[in-house]
Amino acid sequence: MDKRITDLLDIGENIEIEIEKDDSFLNLKSNVIRVINDNIIVISNPIYKGRIYPMRIGTNINIVFNKENKGQFYYVGEIIDRKKKNNLNILFVSKHSDIRHFQRREFYRLNIVLNVDLQIIENGAVVKTIPAITKDISGGGVRLIAKSKLEKYTTVKCVIHLDNETIEAFGKVLRCDPIPDSMLKYDLGICYTAIEEKSRSKIISFVFKRQRKMIKKGLM
Repeated sequence: MDKRITDLLDIGENIEIEIEKDDSFLNLKSNVIRVINDNIIVISNPIYKGRIYPMRIGTNINIVFNKENKGQFYYVGEIIDRKKKNNLNILFVSKHSDIRHFQRREFYRLNIVLNVDLQIIENGAVVKTIPAITKDISGGGVRLIAKSKLEKYTTVKCVIHLDNETIEAFGKVLRCDPIPDSMLKYDLGICYTAIEEKSRSKIISFVFKRQRKMIKKGLM
C-alpha cells in the first residue's frame, strides 16, 4: 500500500530537494508550507548561494525527508506552479511516484544491463581484462555477470560504459557465486574502493534518470 503524504509530512517540516545540475545532483534545503492533499504540497523556494534558486514549472525533483522513528523517505515530484505570498516565494509540487524508504543515493541499486571492462589488478598493474555486464549498479558498487571466476578481495578496475561516456572505479570483489546453466558463469559483487566524486555523481545521476523514466512508464 502506498504511503500517504498526509501521514508523513507536516507544516513546517524540513525537507531536502534534489535537482539535476550539470550531469550531477544539487541538494537544496526547503520546508513544507502547506499539505493540500496526498498529491500536492506547497514548499518554500530554496535558497542557493544567498539567492532564490530558479525553479521552472515542469521540473522534476526528488523530495527527501526524515521522520523520527520511521527513517528516511523520498518520492519524485513535479513543480506545477510557483507564487509569491507574503514576500515568500513558494512552489506547488505534485507527487509523481510512490513514497519509498530512502536509501542513501549512492547505495540505491538500479537493475540494468551495461557493458563493463573488468580489469584485474596485481601489484598495481593490470594483468587481465575480462568483459562483463552489469546486473545492477549504484554509486557504491556494482553487480556483474562474467565468465571468469575471481577470488574474494581481488582488486579490480571497473570501466563502466554509460550512455555516452565511460566511468572508471577501483574496487574489491566481495563475492563470486557460480550461476548454473549460464554462458556467463559467475555473479560478482564489487564494492568501490576508489572513485572520483565526479564519477560517483555521474553514476548516481544516471541511476536516478533511469529510475524516473521507469516510474513514468509505470515500471516501478
